[in-house]
Amino acid sequence: MFDDIDGPEQTTLVRTLIVLAIALPILIEVATFGSLLSHSLLGVGGDAGGAATATATPTAEIEGASVGDEVLPATPAVERIDRAAVVTGEDGWRFVLTVAVSNPTDHPYELRLGEVHTRDGETVAGGATTGTVAAGGNGTVTGAWVLPTGHQPETVAVTAVDRTADGAETETYSIRLGSVQLSNG
Repeated sequence: MFDDIDGPEQTTLVRTLIVLAIALPILIEVATFGSLLSHSLLGVGGDAGGAATATATPTAEIEGASVGDEVLPATPAVERIDRAAVVTGEDGWRFVLTVAVSNPTDHPYELRLGEVHTRDGETVAGGATTGTVAAGGNGTVTGAWVLPTGHQPETVAVTAVDRTADGAETETYSIRLGSVQLSNG
């Protein structure tokens, strides 16, 4: 195989190619491993929302509730945003919001999503409910609103219904939303 190599120049060239053939894959593996470590241990980069099914467009950071945030700390239940996304389409922009509810109390609880106000001042009607979440139980609610093209959600109306032995206590809140992922449908 190496019988046709003549002279020290060709020997040096072959040795260099062999070293590169071994070193390059090792360098790639080390870089990949270092990147994985920095993402998982240091929390640098990554996709907090799991695998994306559409192309995501970065948006400017805005103060308000985002994915993973508890939205109603004043209530006895824990309401946390699981998903918030605006999916663009030809018929308008569709805002999808999913809130997970954990009810640690000893009485039923319900969370209702209502109208959405956009950053451009439009109001979009809509609604969804967890239904009754039993004492000690969990539930989710997903609402979807068709926004005018180009509009981003700013607030969503949320109603908490706490069903105690004394009756139902209903409280309505306006939740300011932070940055919402924009994706192409």
